Amino acid sequence: MIGVILAVPVFLVVLMLQTTVMSTLPLLDGTADLVLLVLLAWSVQERVRSAVEWAAIGGALVGIISHAPLVAPIAGYLVVAILARVLRARIWQSPLVSLFLATFAGSVILPAFTWAALQFEGTSLPLVESINRVVLPGALLNLLLALPVYTIIAGLAQSVYPEEVAE
Repeated sequence: MIGVILAVPVFLVVLMLQTTVMSTLPLLDGTADLVLLVLLAWSVQERVRSAVEWAAIGGALVGIISHAPLVAPIAGYLVVAILARVLRARIWQSPLVSLFLATFAGSVILPAFTWAALQFEGTSLPLVESINRVVLPGALLNLLLALPVYTIIAGLAQSVYPEEVAE
């Protein structure tokens, strides 16, 4: 339960950083998605059981502050969190491999959900240009920041879900 309650303040701080700092550091037109990175770093932790709840909370907060339809970030983050949990279960010895695979996949899935939702609303965005100028540069930035974010979130997860000591 504490893990779910913790999601709101964590994502509020992350969203402030994302909208103030990361938006000023684009690569072409792509920026890092700190909400995605925090969600994935949380999702690949072995003891964490609240990844889906974090995805819903993070997606809702992103949907509220973005111009995209609300359903796009919520659905996108839910898919990515589930993917990260599946990868973590399959590649159980290395959460970092799961993290990097999920980061790249999430960096493609989330913009795809947003692009599709905007297309559905009637906003026309050129697909190839969107991939070249937004998705790929954003994916590169996400991959570069994945390890530092993982380190911070792993410490947080360790304090929320401490390792049980066998007596």
